[in-house]
Amino acid sequence: MTTTTLPMPLQAVADRNEQHVHAYRASRLIVLLEDPTTPAATKDAVLAHVKPWSDAFQRMISVRAAFETDPQLRELAVEHQQEELGHNGILVESHDTGRTADWDPVVEAGAAWFVDQFRVLPGLHKVVLAHLVLEAGSLTFSNAGSLAFPGNAYFALHDEADEEHIEMGYRLLAERGEWDLGEVTDLLDRAWQIITMVSDRIAELALRDTAVPA
Repeated sequence: MTTTTLPMPLQAVADRNEQHVHAYRASRLIVLLEDPTTPAATKDAVLAHVKPWSDAFQRMISVRAAFETDPQLRELAVEHQQEELGHNGILVESHDTGRTADWDPVVEAGAAWFVDQFRVLPGLHKVVLAHLVLEAGSLTFSNAGSLAFPGNAYFALHDEADEEHIEMGYRLLAERGEWDLGEVTDLLDRAWQIITMVSDRIAELALRDTAVPA
């Protein structure tokens, strides 16, 4: 099933999510990576500052699996966790920047929001967060990363895997009708604001670290 053949109201969810993806492509982070004039040092700094978010992603999917009680959704959560396990390590191994990122309140606050939502939200809302937001954001980032770092193993891995993970989410929402369109679209709106906030901050930190002194 593709997002071009979804039943209503799921098509409305897909359309809303695609609007957010389109807007995210214009975020500071994605533009920075896709710009061929961005210095290599700045791109390297991006990867260093993405690392804490990548580590936090592992916490997010672990919490989702641990707190899910619905048998079908827990099976999906565990499968997703297993497929993503260790990807933060692959990020580091794929391109050693020689940099480390300091603790940042914006990145940590964004990560904490997602972790908390995976503890308290209903199961299908967790599906929305994991598969429609985090995976779609990851795919957009990976597409940009593949341009910035041709042949990089981490981005190549995510270019292949993230599309399927997004489809997992739509399949579940199509099978299970116990969700409200208004609640889901509100959740999408909030989650994409967090993703964009964190991404803009990562771009800001990378530019700050590699600014040429006046």
